[in-house]
Amino acid sequence: MIFVVLAYENVAGHTVGFLGLQIALIMVAIQNSFYVLDSQVAYQFIGGLKNTRIVTIIYLICTLTISAVKVSATIYVVMYSAGAGWTKRPVGSLVAGQLVDYIWMFFNALIPLVLSFIRARSEYALDITIDMKAQKYLDDDEDDERA
Repeated sequence: MIFVVLAYENVAGHTVGFLGLQIALIMVAIQNSFYVLDSQVAYQFIGGLKNTRIVTIIYLICTLTISAVKVSATIYVVMYSAGAGWTKRPVGSLVAGQLVDYIWMFFNALIPLVLSFIRARSEYALDITIDMKAQKYLDDDEDDERA
């Protein structure tokens, strides 16, 4: 929808596709965090198992918090075809919506990219073996009876 519906023709239709992408990225962040917690992955550069768990929980809380703000702003755009009033308020040289976007992108684009590189370097490669037992088309007993 993001690439099919033009934003200047139909803001809500254009934005609803991005809302789906946001929800998908949130679910991926939750799944990855739960994987790290459940499998008890321990990164030594963070300080081992305990610190890895603490950092993972802090990341999860932060990404869910900023994602809730971002998704609520996106839902507002989908419903009313315009940005929420609070997203247009100045915050320094930016507006609030831009600040939320930058923080959200940090947690949902930059951090996962860095983490995937670290995990690829520190975990064992996936080893896939495709095998099957030799097929037995006739029972040995039937062979003896025919002879």
